[in-house]
Amino acid sequence: MVLSAPRPAAGLEAIATAIRATLAGRATVTTLHDLLVIDVPREHLLAAATLVRDDARTRCDLYSTNAGVDTGSELRSVTFVRGTATHVAAMLRTSCTELDPHVPSLCAVWTGADWPERETYDMFGIVFDGHPDLRRIFLEESFPGHPLRKSFLPPRSDARGG
Repeated sequence: MVLSAPRPAAGLEAIATAIRATLAGRATVTTLHDLLVIDVPREHLLAAATLVRDDARTRCDLYSTNAGVDTGSELRSVTFVRGTATHVAAMLRTSCTELDPHVPSLCAVWTGADWPERETYDMFGIVFDGHPDLRRIFLEESFPGHPLRKSFLPPRSDARGG
């Protein structure tokens, strides 16, 4: 088996240029290896997501995952999608704050966003507005806090000697 570096989809720079023009003023579009990277404010996230799903150059029909990120100064929702026919992979990144942890849900764009958004909500506390069933998926509803936030302090318990 031979391992190699990721190869970009044919014409990825041209695709990035076209998407950048369409989202002008609403998002920053770059490439990273074989990924189309779209940094978008939360108020334009749904438009950017719908564009990469519907544009003939990308046709990102496969929702892969959502990852939460806590940088210490902001929370980020990072979504990975792929076009099964176009072989274009895209990463959509949007930010919010710990005091206002809201971003739009992408369930209306990709139904596969349901569980990954619940996981990010559970672990990071990012609230996905418009999600059809936003509730904890790993921890019980009464669990205090979100364990993957940098500010998280575990509750004391006798089981941990606390």
